[in-house]
Amino acid sequence: MESSSIAARAFLLLLLLVLRSCARAENEDTELDLDTRAIRDFYPKDPNLTSEKQLCDVGEQCAIRKGSRIGKMCDCPRGAFCNFFLLKCL
Repeated sequence: MESSSIAARAFLLLLLLVLRSCARAENEDTELDLDTRAIRDFYPKDPNLTSEKQLCDVGEQCAIRKGSRIGKMCDCPRGAFCNFFLLKCL
């Protein structure tokens, strides 16, 4: 009698652990999807990193940072420079 109640409790505990791990795996997938979507929305769609640079206006984004690398998207007008900390023409 006592062994059957212990077995039932153990089975119930195992079932709860399995359900919790499945729910956690589902949640991690949605978090990963949200992270990649947020990164895609944050960075510009088509940065111009070719050798032919357009002319930026003062205050516009002139460079893009990917990790430790910085790529210039456009040239700043005469008298202005591209600030690589703010990534804008100043």
